Amino acid sequence: MSFLIISGNVFGQTTVDTTYIESYREKMSITGFVSTNSVEIKKDHAYYKPNYPMNVGLDFAIKNTVIDLELAYGIAPLRKKEYGKTQSFDFQVHHYGRYFVLDLFYQNYKGFYQENPEIKLYPNMLVRQIGAEGTYIFNGDKFSAKAAFEQSEKQLKTASSFVLSGGIYFDKVAFDKDLPISDQDRIQSLLLGSSVGYAYSLPINERWLISGIATGGINAGNDTELLQKVKIRAYPTAFARGSAGYHKSDWAAAFSFLINSKSLSGLQGNTLNLTSINMQLSYVKHFNSFFRKRKL
Repeated sequence: MSFLIISGNVFGQTTVDTTYIESYREKMSITGFVSTNSVEIKKDHAYYKPNYPMNVGLDFAIKNTVIDLELAYGIAPLRKKEYGKTQSFDFQVHHYGRYFVLDLFYQNYKGFYQENPEIKLYPNMLVRQIGAEGTYIFNGDKFSAKAAFEQSEKQLKTASSFVLSGGIYFDKVAFDKDLPISDQDRIQSLLLGSSVGYAYSLPINERWLISGIATGGINAGNDTELLQKVKIRAYPTAFARGSAGYHKSDWAAAFSFLINSKSLSGLQGNTLNLTSINMQLSYVKHFNSFFRKRKL
């Protein structure tokens, strides 16, 4: 499965402390990457996971424009046939601005398994998540989310910042008839929440950079049927992302991850945990032209 993402610097130009952040001189960049996207459910001490694929893709961006195109394709499930078959569509946008980070999710997974220790399949189990989350970085003129997660800048000195996040999510979990996880056949929740956290980047030397952003907070909401009766509950939520990158004069390589976890509750008060997990290994090449100029 392939998908196309178009995003860009829609927040305009802002001032930067150049003693902390340095831009690449090149006008364009191309990124090759391998990644995995997944969701998992935790109920008590049991985990239910999809047999998700490995993705390969390319990204092309032109600096200081709205042009940022990404194409990815799932090549093969990571697990053997014994773990069942999962039908999945996972579309995400992660935009890293100077002071603002935007995350958009549309995730749809059908077909899960449980390994405890024998493998049990739940082919009709479904998870659908639609959500949006925004994060404000108070010290964005010194802490570069672009250097940490896009490798489109360089973090020259250690920087940190408090962050404030807000999000809205619609989550649906449809249970397999053989799954003794709930007395009902589905959970369908609408959640609105806010979180606070911290961002930190540590340049180990002029090449290596380790960065992370973590937030924790509360979601308010409930099953959609209970919301119609104005019954609202509070649930914990946590969002963490991190990266380790190696930067050179015109290229960079990095490993990054994203973990987004929240609690859900159904009509019968059954509570479970839903977690979205992304991991990516990428190589970024910065350049000015597709063609080398000939020497006269």
